[in-house]
Amino acid sequence: MEYLSDTSPIVLVIALIVALFIWGAGYKLYRLAVFFLGFLAGFILCGTVVKLVPSPPVSVIVIQIAVGLAMGAASFFILKLGLFIAAGCAVFFVLNNLFQSQSMGSVGLIIAFAAAVVAGFIATKADKPVIMVFTGILGGFAIISILYKIALILPIDTSILPPERSLVVIAVKAVLALAGIGIQFAVNREKNNE
Repeated sequence: MEYLSDTSPIVLVIALIVALFIWGAGYKLYRLAVFFLGFLAGFILCGTVVKLVPSPPVSVIVIQIAVGLAMGAASFFILKLGLFIAAGCAVFFVLNNLFQSQSMGSVGLIIAFAAAVVAGFIATKADKPVIMVFTGILGGFAIISILYKIALILPIDTSILPPERSLVVIAVKAVLALAGIGIQFAVNREKNNE
């Protein structure tokens, strides 16, 4: 049974491009960003769930694409859903990385998921600054995670890399997230002053 996972080179390249857009221009390209974010969330989640089915009636890739497009379109047209997904993913990335580095296992995963849902609901009441913060965090954490996964599939010596869930890598993700937030605030402040 064929499916595309989040470690597939095609998915990684697309995810890296989306993460860069979300990181540096999440607010300006918000609708486009939430479409791609919704697409990736639906695509990856569907791949995870459908691969558990013994013999699906249709190719798993077709199902993944269909669910991804549906989730992307829903995020694009229902901005509250897009905000919910963006905020939830940002909080989940941060907490899951932190908890996994502390070897909290499934307890950490449950806490990260619960916090993501709460953040998603809070974000639906949000405005421009909150969108910039969430997209900066999401983009910064995603960029480093994706680059790390790309490095692991390239034919290079990765023994010098610290473990992805180490505090060093999490600190790099946090710094990049802060840079993305700063860039978005600076660019949008300049636009408002013009």
